[in-house]
Amino acid sequence: MPTPRLTQLAAALALALSSTALANPADEARRLDTVVVIGEATETPELDLQGSLDVIGRSEIGYENVNDTSALFNKIPGLYIARYNQGLVNSDIAIRGFSGDGETPHVKLLIDGVPMNLHNGFGEMDQLFPTGIESITVFKGTSDPTVGLLAIAGNVRIQTREDVARELRLAYGSFGARELQAYAGFEDGPVTHSYTIGWRQTEGYRDSMDLDKRAFGGRWALAINDDTTLRAIVRTARYDGDSPGYLTLAESRANPRQSASYANQDGGDKHVQHGSLHFDQRINDALSWSAKAYINHFERERWVRFSAAQALQNRFDDQDQQGLLVSARWAIDPNWTLDGGVDAETQDVIEQRFGTLGQRRVRDSAAVLRNRDFTFSHWGAWTRIGFRDDDRWGANVALRADRIGGDYLQFNAAGVPSARDILDFGTIVQPKFNAFVALGEDAQLFANAGRSFQHPLFADAFTAGNRRARDVSINDGWEIGGTWQPAAGAQLRLSYWEQTAKDEFVLVDGTAQNVGETARKGWDLAADWRIDERWSLWGNLTTVDSAIVRPASNRRAFIGNELRGIPDRTASLGLSLRATDTLTARVHLDHQGDYVVNEANLGGQFGGFTLLHASVEQRFGWGVLALQLNNLTDRFHEYVFDFSEDGSNTIHSPGDGRNATLSATIEF
Repeated sequence: MPTPRLTQLAAALALALSSTALANPADEARRLDTVVVIGEATETPELDLQGSLDVIGRSEIGYENVNDTSALFNKIPGLYIARYNQGLVNSDIAIRGFSGDGETPHVKLLIDGVPMNLHNGFGEMDQLFPTGIESITVFKGTSDPTVGLLAIAGNVRIQTREDVARELRLAYGSFGARELQAYAGFEDGPVTHSYTIGWRQTEGYRDSMDLDKRAFGGRWALAINDDTTLRAIVRTARYDGDSPGYLTLAESRANPRQSASYANQDGGDKHVQHGSLHFDQRINDALSWSAKAYINHFERERWVRFSAAQALQNRFDDQDQQGLLVSARWAIDPNWTLDGGVDAETQDVIEQRFGTLGQRRVRDSAAVLRNRDFTFSHWGAWTRIGFRDDDRWGANVALRADRIGGDYLQFNAAGVPSARDILDFGTIVQPKFNAFVALGEDAQLFANAGRSFQHPLFADAFTAGNRRARDVSINDGWEIGGTWQPAAGAQLRLSYWEQTAKDEFVLVDGTAQNVGETARKGWDLAADWRIDERWSLWGNLTTVDSAIVRPASNRRAFIGNELRGIPDRTASLGLSLRATDTLTARVHLDHQGDYVVNEANLGGQFGGFTLLHASVEQRFGWGVLALQLNNLTDRFHEYVFDFSEDGSNTIHSPGDGRNATLSATIEF
């Protein structure tokens, strides 16, 4: 059930919206969108959400040259990237005051509407190259009922291309980077089909950072009739990368490009395979439905040693996922809508950690650190009813329910199994709410509220004793704000948000540690302005304030402390100039504040940076020649983690220095 605070907020907002609408019965206000688009205008998803919804279009994606797909997100308001720079475990994205360390998985990833998170919550995006992406949409908040598992603070939706076009892109850049990308889309009567390939190889900014990344994707769509479409999508990818290891504070300052001496065997590879079928049908003008069935396969093998005091480990994960999503929408009349859906996923997971022989890439089968084989199942259902009064005001209320199940075995060095049962979390009920009211033709107020949940992962989700001994962590969040169009082609969005959690836990190297009751809050400002046909400007600023409200019993001294790994602010500023019909130049400033590295808030703060990037594109008859420049001022920046609780055991991973890439895109 909703908390009293959520219930009171929803009631007050509903009353305020109703009174405003009644007070202005003749108002011809139109509904304004809360979506902020970065880059050229692109089609935005119809998600029936109000709040912090941001879209990056292909114009701001296609020209990028990145080792990891997550690097494309550095323009999204309030989203920050933890750049580990450690081979196949290289980076992750984070929002709404949660850490990107992988400690609290909190962002649901969907590619073409299909879930693409590993069991530990990491979003697997490296199966995509920039040329094959149509758009990236990020929703920050707890009010989206269409997703449940891992959607603690929001979700990311990546849409791949299916337009009719043919492109071949060749690139060469700093640190020996070489890249080939290609896209080809065709239309043959009722059949459309498209294909993408990508290959990237680089020696990396630091020593022992070699990377080889390859991917292929295909889409086929059949328009059975005007109202029915069947699609099939397949992707396969391989990522093979060495890892330079982590440095001490002194080493990272003395020579940030060096590899840790103990990490000469670090690295590994990962493989991804995906297949899905998508069915969409419009039954009549009022009723439509869709279904998606999918399979994912993730395989990772990693050799890792975090410090000279630790031994080299072999870590192997093999995950198979099978899932189904079904949704339907009914436009009851011009004002009322009803939609809902069900989703289910089963994960078959092998998680292994072994010692090694002689600190070499040779597994020691007698040194079993973990050997687990388990099944994790998830079922969810949601329903939502919405009302809109001639685009002057509207609201929707939704309810989502999730259940979790599974079976678990672990094996010792002799191969003897022991079983556990899944913890009984019961039915996890999550109410959701979205509302808006238009204030004239150029302004809008909006609000959202909702509940999400954090569930234990790996062995922590199972027990050999009392199945009710542990519950999920409940998160309640809300946001209120407004949008304003001060001039033609300009939009400004400002909001304030809060999110609280009880029994929150973090994963430190895969082991759960209870943090307790937590609170997060902040301001989210975003703007985009198409000044004229040649100039466009966009920018954003987000502040984050996190606190431990009621810690675990053995950590009373942490009350009021900040949570680890969360920057206190992020900001981006971008300017684009179409100097001529064929010449385009861009400048992008990326800023991040500092963060503490432990719950004790000891040992100092790290992670802050301000980086300047630029690019220029010249169009010719055959295609586009482009130059991309990153970190123009060669500013030092780093990722920092603390294995201690007092800052005495921090590990440091410097980010890339100044670099450039020259690319040629041939269109035919």
